[in-house]
Amino acid sequence: MSDQVQTKAKNDWLMFALNVLKEKGPEHIKIEPLCTLKGVTKGSFYHHFKSRAAFIDALMSFWYEKMTVDFIKQANTASTPLEKLEKLDSVILKNHFGAETHIRAWALKEPIIHDYLVKIDRERQAYLTECYVEMGLSNDTASDLALMAYANFLGMQQIRPTPSIERVLRVTSMSSKLLLEKWV
Repeated sequence: MSDQVQTKAKNDWLMFALNVLKEKGPEHIKIEPLCTLKGVTKGSFYHHFKSRAAFIDALMSFWYEKMTVDFIKQANTASTPLEKLEKLDSVILKNHFGAETHIRAWALKEPIIHDYLVKIDRERQAYLTECYVEMGLSNDTASDLALMAYANFLGMQQIRPTPSIERVLRVTSMSSKLLLEKWV
């Protein structure tokens, strides 16, 4: 099997697991339930992952690349800091997956997931901070605004019933723009 085919098959496993996570929750992210749901043997799983721990590490690395690194790369195709933030919202809207809440809950029980979330949250906030600094805010103010905007974005996804991602992004953007008017 070529490396490209191997990578595609592994990524298919990871996307499948993220869908299971989104639909059924983290308690189904175990080898046997995943194999049963996928209709394959455990050998198929072990062909791609040495252990459940290696699988979780690969899953979180995949999530990080797709939902943080790739989003920031796409946002950076815009010219101005405000356009970058608007592009980021657009990318999130087009690619919102809905597994983030489950991943955050799962992190309470899986230390490796907690470690990835620390990395992800820092990188996402650093990107927002960078955009706000480019708009003319001081580092401290930009960092505080980034924290507020990010907490607002994550927190609204915890409300039940959960607002649509469109509304979450609209409200988060509205509050950030109102605060920016004060400082810029």
